[in-house]
Amino acid sequence: MDIVLITPTPPDINAFGVRTISSVLKKEGFSTRIIFLPGGIEHLRFDGSYVYRYPQKTLEQITELCKGASLIGLSFFSQYFDRAVQITEHLKKTTPAPVIWGGTHPTCRPEQSLKYSDMVCIGEGERSVVELAGRLSRGEDPAATRGCWFRTETGVRKNEPGAIVEDLDELPFVDYAMEDHYVCDWRSGDVTPLDKETMKAHFLRMPYFHKKHLYTYRTMTSRGCPHRCTYCASSAMEKLRRRSVDNVMEELEWITKKFDYVELISFFDDTFFAAPVSYFEEFRDKYKKRIGLPFHAQCSPTTISERKMSLLVDSGLYYTEMGIQTGSDRVKEMYKRVVPNGKMIEAAGLINRYSGRMLVPDYHVILDNPWETKEDVRETLDLLLALPGKFNLEIASLIFFPGTELNERARKEGILKDEITEVCRRPFTHPKGTYLNYLIYLSGFPVIPRGLLRFLSEDFFVNLFHRQNPKRFYDFLFTITDKARISIKGVIALFTGDFARIANYFKLAR
Repeated sequence: MDIVLITPTPPDINAFGVRTISSVLKKEGFSTRIIFLPGGIEHLRFDGSYVYRYPQKTLEQITELCKGASLIGLSFFSQYFDRAVQITEHLKKTTPAPVIWGGTHPTCRPEQSLKYSDMVCIGEGERSVVELAGRLSRGEDPAATRGCWFRTETGVRKNEPGAIVEDLDELPFVDYAMEDHYVCDWRSGDVTPLDKETMKAHFLRMPYFHKKHLYTYRTMTSRGCPHRCTYCASSAMEKLRRRSVDNVMEELEWITKKFDYVELISFFDDTFFAAPVSYFEEFRDKYKKRIGLPFHAQCSPTTISERKMSLLVDSGLYYTEMGIQTGSDRVKEMYKRVVPNGKMIEAAGLINRYSGRMLVPDYHVILDNPWETKEDVRETLDLLLALPGKFNLEIASLIFFPGTELNERARKEGILKDEITEVCRRPFTHPKGTYLNYLIYLSGFPVIPRGLLRFLSEDFFVNLFHRQNPKRFYDFLFTITDKARISIKGVIALFTGDFARIANYFKLAR
């Protein structure tokens, strides 16, 4: 069995799912190749008019690498749907191998996915893909594979769900062997073998003190999330499970030895802080002794505590992100993130207490909710202006991702009419141009006085400019302000000699 795994990824090539699938298949004696196709979603537009297309040369290079494959798999999330369709349609014309789709989008939209692929893996894929590969290698009926749906001559065959991995320590570490790994290199545009130098060029780089950006290894210590937010596709996934501390340390020791340029660790768990205090007590002692690198992790207002912050900062936590989402009690109920504003202010205060030892945190906010009123948005702005300390904002435009409660509600109410255009081809990184959205955007700039923003958020200005709402003007303001922010960062990188950061910007913009 020769299995090719293709992953359209964000600009970095962590690709946890595909790398883990590859490791599990190799452990069972199968041969794998991985093709990484990194690329951003910055060109997507609110009206859904932009459709990403790979160059013909790239498709031909992918086809060449798929020659002789017994099975081809693609894993992706919704914003990469068009790319998966294009690749699959090309492969169906040029190779005889069956194609299986997996990942968040195919899990939530299996019947739609089967219009293009031969089969779909639902949910976690490790055990299902191993079972599928075994059936194919033995000449057995692949359509009996648990956890997979199949397109057949008589319709769609829907099999029972596959078993999840209860003990994550049983899984081999993600596949970073690089043998038979290929990447669409952002420097040349060619799909080339992934060697150590090329890997470094595509490695994630995250901000550090003194405006530096350092090479960062990203991993996860858990699967699942303690929250069940109505806007998040993770709510459709399985229960929360966690790897042992020793298992995590072994992975980090292995990866830092393999890639000696790794300077930071990023724990990309949905909510790293959800682990109990006892976990972090063990983590601190072993991490400081065995790894000793600064690290990043995400928290939420209900999982953060003084004891956890103390343990993690002592371990090396230098930067964190936290979901605020909204300041409106009404919208919190809608999102099933019912956290009092006082609790969020308290959580921000815990982070701010360590401001001398940590970077300015990032707080996440969701805008462009069609059910929100201007009063709801005002409450979010009021909350942000009440948070202690400096912070940066990660602003997302609400997207009705497949498999979420809000997707179902929007479809029933006629708000969501075309999922491909309004979800898969719409960006979630840029808010719409409105007066209140722009004030919220500005509240994430530590250099802008909060007193000025409070003045501009008075009823007189909100009623005046919200009513007029010249969308193109605010879109222009967003664009100009963002370009100015990026230009300032570029000048700083130029004067500090951080040319890799400048190159990284052009990589992200592809």
